[in-house]
Amino acid sequence: MPGSRSSGSTYRLPRGRPAMSDKLPQTPHGFRTRGALLRAGRKVLEQKGLHKTRIADVAAEAGVAVGSFYVHFDNKEDLFRQLLIAVEDEVYGELSTVAPGTADPVQRILETNRLYLTAFKRNSRFWRVIEESVLLFPDAPSVLSERRVYYRSRTERAIRRMQQSGLVATTIEPAAAALILGAMTERLAYMWFVFDDRSDLDDLTGYLTRLWLNLLGIDDR
Repeated sequence: MPGSRSSGSTYRLPRGRPAMSDKLPQTPHGFRTRGALLRAGRKVLEQKGLHKTRIADVAAEAGVAVGSFYVHFDNKEDLFRQLLIAVEDEVYGELSTVAPGTADPVQRILETNRLYLTAFKRNSRFWRVIEESVLLFPDAPSVLSERRVYYRSRTERAIRRMQQSGLVATTIEPAAAALILGAMTERLAYMWFVFDDRSDLDDLTGYLTRLWLNLLGIDDR
């Protein structure tokens, strides 16, 4: 956020994203206070939403004075941005644990989908806040877009590898297919875990993987 004086984050930042500030807490107490504010901020945001959350609520939940909040964040939007970075990086970052060279491509797609959906489900309450924030917080779309681009490029490379091995037809345009699959996956996860509040992860993983295979023309029989 332009003009932010945030003092860094205890969370891992996404690949390629610069830290918001090179000013970090200088003492263990400072790191503990910042961590308490991040945890409290997430809890209050999930309970009240971005619009109704007050800085005083976050400070009270963290057990610190309101003045301590401003040592670490400019405003509640600054706090939200830090939480948004952490949550969306957790969801998309899970995918890096699947080795590109996994022998069975069908199993690789299944495992990738399972990891993504597991992380999405774990953060489903905050994704409700994210949905609201798109209308209230100008930075939200750009922050989310950075990781969506990473996810799409990863999927696009996987499709090209499968085309080279003859598993996927060359008539399929990798970039377009990756965009469609990414949008479908994210929205389906939102509708399943946030809008419908369902918890059957295995069923959704199976349905989603079947849609991926059908779109790519992969026969897993």
